[in-house]
Amino acid sequence: MKKSLITTTFCLTLITFSSFIKAAPVLIDFDDVIGSRVDITSRYAELGVTLNAIDNPFPLSGAFPAPATLPAILGGVSTWTEGFASALSPPQVAVSSPFSGEPDYGDGGILISFAFDVNSVSLVGVDNGTNFGTDDESVTLTAYDAAGNQIGQVYSTTNLPSALGYDQTPASIAMDGIRYVAFNYTDSNFGFYSIDNLEFVAAPIPEPNRVFLLGAGLIALFGFRRKFGQVSAQ
Repeated sequence: MKKSLITTTFCLTLITFSSFIKAAPVLIDFDDVIGSRVDITSRYAELGVTLNAIDNPFPLSGAFPAPATLPAILGGVSTWTEGFASALSPPQVAVSSPFSGEPDYGDGGILISFAFDVNSVSLVGVDNGTNFGTDDESVTLTAYDAAGNQIGQVYSTTNLPSALGYDQTPASIAMDGIRYVAFNYTDSNFGFYSIDNLEFVAAPIPEPNRVFLLGAGLIALFGFRRKFGQVSAQ
């Protein structure tokens, strides 16, 4: 009988560890928006994503000195298509909107906020300054948890030059418990950065039916053990 209880417990444990639904990657390429300088701060809220402008002083070199806690939100985020009309890829990108002390589009960083935990975030940083790779162009992604504490950072110096001068720097970060990701750039010359092809994967969530099955199984197991103990005592 004891062996049977051990087997039942083992099976229920397996159900627990296999009862999580893996989310599919979600891609936001901003090409669903028509027009430049269109506010998209909350456009993707139904996907659990909001975008805001944050500070990004320049010129800087090396990894961006992101704060240990969530950076202050200074404004919104808009689309930008100017200059991309002849690009081979779809032209729409996202840039920080002007905010107090920064009157130009694209000169700030971007805070990506999620309504739930995600396990990975990737994007492409685009240098809209058309310097043809002549300056130091790099991207820093900083991850924060739900409490706003920094939990990780990646620094990408990969530079993919474009014939049009809009050099691209892909970057990605992956870990458990990501709720916010701050996009910042470092540039030795001219600012004006944008993001494109934002992709994320939500953290796995328990499958309701199997969670119910696990709970019912544990209750039944507890009741069976209690009854078996009473019979043994008699």
